[in-house]
Amino acid sequence: MGTQEPAGHPLPSIAWGGEPAPAPAPGTGPLEWFDSWLARQPDAPAVVSGTTAWTYRELDRAATRIVRALKGRVARGELVGICLERSPLLVAAAVALARTGAVHLSLGARPAVPRVESLAEDTGFRLLLTEGAAELPPGWTAEPAEGVDGLVLALRGGRPEAAPDAAFCAVTTSGSTGRPKVALLPREAVANLVRWTCHRLGIGPGSRVGLFVGTTFDAHIKELWEALSSGAALCVAPEDARGSMTELFQWWQESGLTHCLLPTPLADLAFAQPWPAHLAMRHILVGGDRMLVRPPAQCTAVVHNVYGPAEATVLTTAYRLRAGSDDRTAGVPIGEPLTGCAVFITDEDGRILPRGRAGEVRIGGAGLALGYVDPERTAERFVPAPAGQPYADRVYRTGDKAVMRADGLLEFLGRMDDQVKISGVRIEPAEVETALEAHDAVRRAVVVPFRGTGGGLRLAAFVLLAEGARADADAVLAAARARVLKQAVPAVVRFVDTFPWNANGKLDRARLALRAAPAPSAVSGDTRSTPAPEAEDTEAFLLAACRRLLDQPDLTPADNFTDAGGTSLAVARLVALLESTYPVRVKAAEVMRQPDLAALAALVAGRRAVPGAQLTSPPALSCPPPQPGKRERPLPRHAR
Repeated sequence: MGTQEPAGHPLPSIAWGGEPAPAPAPGTGPLEWFDSWLARQPDAPAVVSGTTAWTYRELDRAATRIVRALKGRVARGELVGICLERSPLLVAAAVALARTGAVHLSLGARPAVPRVESLAEDTGFRLLLTEGAAELPPGWTAEPAEGVDGLVLALRGGRPEAAPDAAFCAVTTSGSTGRPKVALLPREAVANLVRWTCHRLGIGPGSRVGLFVGTTFDAHIKELWEALSSGAALCVAPEDARGSMTELFQWWQESGLTHCLLPTPLADLAFAQPWPAHLAMRHILVGGDRMLVRPPAQCTAVVHNVYGPAEATVLTTAYRLRAGSDDRTAGVPIGEPLTGCAVFITDEDGRILPRGRAGEVRIGGAGLALGYVDPERTAERFVPAPAGQPYADRVYRTGDKAVMRADGLLEFLGRMDDQVKISGVRIEPAEVETALEAHDAVRRAVVVPFRGTGGGLRLAAFVLLAEGARADADAVLAAARARVLKQAVPAVVRFVDTFPWNANGKLDRARLALRAAPAPSAVSGDTRSTPAPEAEDTEAFLLAACRRLLDQPDLTPADNFTDAGGTSLAVARLVALLESTYPVRVKAAEVMRQPDLAALAALVAGRRAVPGAQLTSPPALSCPPPQPGKRERPLPRHAR
């Protein structure tokens, strides 16, 4: 809700989500709520992964075995790294660390050795929970966790040292210096997030929550604890569901999933597909970037566009899309703050701006992190709250740019540090993007600066046209000239079929900047690539598609998709393209396994030639999800 001012005075850009609901008892949080459901429904499903299902009792037993294996090796408040795949074992490890009072820091299943070394140096952690296949830095030793199949304890020198009992978990986030930052999240912040999601989204016994996002993404904390804190079942996504919309929908149907968080690029892909019937899905959260594609009319789930940095415990604001009533020509707001959270739009000096004026997003309230492990970085970004307001005593400076509309809803505009100066004029690329997107044929535009041949800064626009639309560079630039200063009109327009995204689902502007400078003969005008080869030539079509998807114009059939920069998001786009071009089913894992593009083309061509390999619609949900108290499959020994 927004603040109210007397008539005749401009309303300030302050949004307050209201007082958080009190916890059931002082000092309780997600772990205690898990324990309460363990006592009330021990035989209800807690974690489901493929053919494996653990009840709350069995999950607790697995966590207890891990606690025993950690005895004498970890101290309360100490950071412990987790390097595990999304799996029941990962969930058990998170519960176990919460029981010991250690601080869970997920590094992903197989982090690069330099990343582990860098984080260990910066944070001081000396223990990793991992699997046998993980590569360890020099000086680390590994030994099997006693009594826990598949779990390895990796250690380096040092003794357990207790730390202040404040943080519940920790998450990594990118740093401007190139070294990741580690934000410490208190139990109260995670509890506030869980209370909001469970109440607003109706999560409880009988719900099925997806464990879908990558474990290096802070949102997996939300997925994990909102399920375990509410008596719901946590359903682990198969890897193929992250790389194919067909597989994603099939997982939703077969698991009876009711709640899922989708990174924005994957939501864009999913919402562009024919929407399957018979889904149990009730709520879909979309976050990570600017929302482009609204859900189709056939989507029966409620869709929420959400926003929040890791430093504010995953989610800060949310906007519920009203089916069939939203203006599809306007941008999707990021909405209003969660309960207990406060958002301020300020100028560079921290003064609150009136509504309608764009400025920096500063976040305070119940979701705020304690800070970073590094005190100097904490002092730079966590600062005193704006004077004269009662909602927070300190805030996190996000560096994000937004505007608060007259109705109190927030609209995300990009980053504050995206500003460039051209011919002495400060220019915000997001403003130019909006101007370009005013052209009816433009679905999305991304503007990046580059150095021209004379050394000065210029702007390049990468333009994605709407499906079936046509436009040339002159027409698109005319839309910009009508809305921005002449210094802000891009010098180059390049038409693209897709944009590069990094592994965390963020638009990769750095990669666009690398290819922004045009050839001397193409300083202006339409630089659209030549048409793609005919689809009948499978290898040529696939090669052209991969060149566009990966921004690698020199790819050859002998190149490997992953080595050429193919992330999981790129795989999802390629699979969607293949399935829409050829009626064949291709799994994401199959794309990643092929030694080169020639082999991938041969795989697709082979599927085209075999009638039984043709793509069919995913099966309708023919049976309800498992009921509480019914175990689906036998359990591995370490869960018994």
